[in-house]
Amino acid sequence: MTTTSSNKNSKAAILILALLLLGTLFFGFQMHQKNSATELQLQTEKTEVLKNLDNMSSLYGEAISDNEVVNGKLAEAQERLEALKEELKKSKSSVSALFKFKKKYFELESEMEVLLEENATLKLQNTQLATELDSTQVQLSTQLVSNTVLTEQNSQLSASVDIAKKLTIERLNAFGVIQRKSGKLVPTTRASRVDNLRICYSVPSNLLSEPGEKRYFVQVIDPNLSVIGSNTPVQFGEDSLKYSYVSVFNYENALIDICDFVSAEESDFEKGPYIVNVFDQSELISNSTFTLK
Repeated sequence: MTTTSSNKNSKAAILILALLLLGTLFFGFQMHQKNSATELQLQTEKTEVLKNLDNMSSLYGEAISDNEVVNGKLAEAQERLEALKEELKKSKSSVSALFKFKKKYFELESEMEVLLEENATLKLQNTQLATELDSTQVQLSTQLVSNTVLTEQNSQLSASVDIAKKLTIERLNAFGVIQRKSGKLVPTTRASRVDNLRICYSVPSNLLSEPGEKRYFVQVIDPNLSVIGSNTPVQFGEDSLKYSYVSVFNYENALIDICDFVSAEESDFEKGPYIVNVFDQSELISNSTFTLK
């Protein structure tokens, strides 16, 4: 009787142990399944956070590359974002760690919205400034062209005025004369009868020219190509000029006729062609020819 009761108790104990083992195995399996699911979920969420951080980094990169004057805040925020990405990649998957990274991600996301809005405003201001600068440069270029044209016109006008102020000579005429005792002058072309050469010219009216004493250097060249008269040399810078006489007169901006005489210093006048040149300093302003027979 005792043996039968003992067997029954042993079987009951074995059954209870078996049930406990089965329960433990089932609970362990359930926990393993639960842990695997949790780990998979954590890994999925970690991947999602990394993807969002990559997107944020791309947006920062586009904003920085699109802005010639880089906003320092953008570059600094992108550096912090990249550091967070590296930290997340190296971290172990856990609820607390993922929570921490999600929190930082949302903070960076809020900061990014503010920074991108500031960057857009800065870009618009830069565009407006560039437009205004281009407009100013166009105005300056236009003004520069206008000033250049005015300068050229002023130079041309000044040159024209200088030319207009310059006196000219008209009706330069040279011929031989016989001088009577009475003072009467008789023109002649016979060299043997010429007492003097008479050189005459007119200076026209010019209201732009400065009035006062004027002087021209007159050069008479005989058929032997010699300068007759005083044959005096005068130096104008590097230029040297031999002249027959200096024609001096007082100019008052009105038409004036000038006549002077040239005498043969040593002998009679030669037959042949004569040349008369009139110089203002070293500049030839008029010339004429005549012939004695």
